[in-house]
Amino acid sequence: MNRPHLDFRGFCGTIASGRIRKGDEVMVLPSRKKSRVKSIVTYDGELEEAFSPLAVTLTLEDEIDVSRGDMLVRPENVPQLADSFDATLVWMSEEPMVPGKQYFIKQTTKLVSGTIATLRYKIDVNTLHRDQAPTLALNEIGRCQMKLNQPIAFDGYRNNHGTGSFIVIDRITNATVAAGMILQRTTGDKHDHWDEQADDRLQTERSNVTAEERQARFGQQPTTILLTGLAGAGKTTLAYALERKLFDLGRTCCVLDGQNMRHGISRDLGFTADGRSENLRRSAEVAKLMNDAGMICIAAFLAPREEIRQKAAKVVGKERFLVVHLNAPIDVCRQRDQEGLYGAADEGEIANFPGVSAPYEEPTDADLVLATHEIDVDGCVEKIMGLLEKHGAVS
Repeated sequence: MNRPHLDFRGFCGTIASGRIRKGDEVMVLPSRKKSRVKSIVTYDGELEEAFSPLAVTLTLEDEIDVSRGDMLVRPENVPQLADSFDATLVWMSEEPMVPGKQYFIKQTTKLVSGTIATLRYKIDVNTLHRDQAPTLALNEIGRCQMKLNQPIAFDGYRNNHGTGSFIVIDRITNATVAAGMILQRTTGDKHDHWDEQADDRLQTERSNVTAEERQARFGQQPTTILLTGLAGAGKTTLAYALERKLFDLGRTCCVLDGQNMRHGISRDLGFTADGRSENLRRSAEVAKLMNDAGMICIAAFLAPREEIRQKAAKVVGKERFLVVHLNAPIDVCRQRDQEGLYGAADEGEIANFPGVSAPYEEPTDADLVLATHEIDVDGCVEKIMGLLEKHGAVS
């Protein structure tokens, strides 16, 4: 931060990609607070716009905290925010790599501690053959899984060299021991099925009943409403109250509840970030089938990551996917917790619990935000009904 006097508060940094203009909306990561660019200051004076790779000072319209290592991004183009990723690593030290050893990881201006959790394979630079190896020696290259002690914001190196590269620093000698390039996708022990393609030999069969015929029969536009929020925000309660309202009005609808899914189709999943992602992926496929059948689907899921919510919208179809954010404060959610989940998370008995030991990313562009600590269930139902009418799902 640059603050030469009380009347000036600027944030210095280098533009990694794209352009920035006065008046543009920006989001701070990892806090996800938003503001707009008030001015772009350089040594030679103010600019109307700046572009990569200029080093500039930005002033914002709002007094929000931006710390060293934080990233300013466009709300509609948010990089990944995670504490683990796969990377191609070039080892640059005579001391061999030690998997599991604590190192410093420096990415952009962010410095965090972490480990090289796994060496997946070593790459022969002459043949590009992949060899199994326990470690990397000087000038050797390998694909590794990195695990950090706190999340960082990053892109794949192929998309953005600035935010997709990092160095590894020895904590004792302070020497740079490796350089890395973050891979776009992670594989191995992270089972991400979102981008997988079906077998080319499989064919898609089409129903003899058209979407227009279903809409005429049910008198509604098929829509999926995702209710997202912290545990205790009221997602399940509101989902079933909304279902009751729609049913009483003669609409055809169904609730997909995250916990109910885990009793059946997702019973094999855990509660890691990957487990929650896969639960939502499977549920999005079910919601799509419900919408294809002409039904309104009410989905109640914690869904803590914005990236995964966007992927769910793509599966269902963005034109029929609505996001309703239940933004009750965490203190209220704790008071509502009858199962002791927050207490167990505080004690470390439940890992990766959003809001306690894992982040919850608020939707960047929710169709409706409901303060469920201020509005009762009936009031919330009426507001969602208004959203559905505005969207053309019901009349």
